[in-house]
Amino acid sequence: MQNIFSTPSPRTLAFLVALLGATLLSRPVSAQMRDSDPEAAAAFAKVIAEIRKAPRAVEETLVVTTREGELEESAPKVTLLWTNVPGKGLKAEFGGFRIRLADGRMQAVHESRDDLAVDLEDRGSPYYALFTQFGDLPWPGLAMSIGEAVPEDCAMQLNSRAPWLQPTGVVAADPGANRNPRIEFSSDIEKMWIEVDSKTGLPTRAEVVIHGGRMVPEGVEILFDYQWTFEPVDDPARALALPIEGRERVDVVGALERRAEVAAGEPGGDGGLVPGRKAPLFDLPDLDAGLPDVSLQALRGRVVVLDFWATWCGPCRAALPRLAALGRWADENGMPVEVLAVNTSEQSRTLDLRRKRIATFVEEQKLDAEGMGMVLDLDGSVADAYAVRGLPTTVVIDAAGRVVTVKTGFGPGSEERLKQDLLDLFEGGDREPAAEGDGLT
Repeated sequence: MQNIFSTPSPRTLAFLVALLGATLLSRPVSAQMRDSDPEAAAAFAKVIAEIRKAPRAVEETLVVTTREGELEESAPKVTLLWTNVPGKGLKAEFGGFRIRLADGRMQAVHESRDDLAVDLEDRGSPYYALFTQFGDLPWPGLAMSIGEAVPEDCAMQLNSRAPWLQPTGVVAADPGANRNPRIEFSSDIEKMWIEVDSKTGLPTRAEVVIHGGRMVPEGVEILFDYQWTFEPVDDPARALALPIEGRERVDVVGALERRAEVAAGEPGGDGGLVPGRKAPLFDLPDLDAGLPDVSLQALRGRVVVLDFWATWCGPCRAALPRLAALGRWADENGMPVEVLAVNTSEQSRTLDLRRKRIATFVEEQKLDAEGMGMVLDLDGSVADAYAVRGLPTTVVIDAAGRVVTVKTGFGPGSEERLKQDLLDLFEGGDREPAAEGDGLT
């Protein structure tokens, strides 16, 4: 078979570097790729061309399932709405965001507030402008609509967690089984198929399966199940409208979300994430099955640093050893501080399976967790109570159970800023729990 994809394009290579970082640089670029099949590539090129042929409004749904042996657990279905007007641009809606990619710019707003907007140059690539802001794009429809036109390059954009895919086969239609033709994609650790409507040439269903790699334990598969519905656009001239006049400009989409004040986890409580309010109470299972649940109420009298994280979140993985180091630093300096890494937003919702997976993750990452406790938010209810909208999110709670600071993201300087927050807090002498009924609720 002819190898027509021995070297990725410069733009695709830049995407892989951004996505995989040191993982990519530690091995040959083509190590996990397979040769592109000319017939499959040609079939995929036709699908890309058909999607970009006429204005269409699209509903794209996704269900993610984790499979281990006979055990399967599925996350709730999520929906992406997008409208493509060829030659003009694309508008997308998901997770409360509305995004416009047109006229060489990426613009975005969020439903939680009407005073902020993102308005940035797309630097010649709407898809990569979107990826740079969101970091995780498991939406193949976006890639087929505004990604690379070369089918081999577009295949690598279909799911940002499966960046090695190449078109490798075509399965003919089966009228007897009422099945449309399929285009197959694969790599050493990933496989995908896209079913194409025989009449319209548009995709109807797709499945991505990831069964290996650094973030998928042995014996586990992650499945992405997609469905598409295409409709004509009634008014292409207005389909891409996104008014942002009068809004203050910010540089990152994460800054667009307003953090809602949430219930304090007790009847009648009106606490939330506003500094000074009471932090929502919780009881969470420890990663170690031999230890009792961790209760925020039981930690009164100590300052608590919560870090909400997930295994699939790159910044989270980078932050964990530094947060453990923060806990050791506090202990060495005689500060009554409890650092808790709260694992959330994973596919596994059963306690035994989550413990197994996180223990495997800690071992594979060679994570020195001394100085930091690890607890499991199985159903995401604690993350919801703390209005977590992005990972990692770090919350500092004082000895009286009040929220001190909330920060999303963890980058250069974050650890030092946390240390300064703790030093400022202890210099204020707040080491004792406040009495009940002190007016903080």
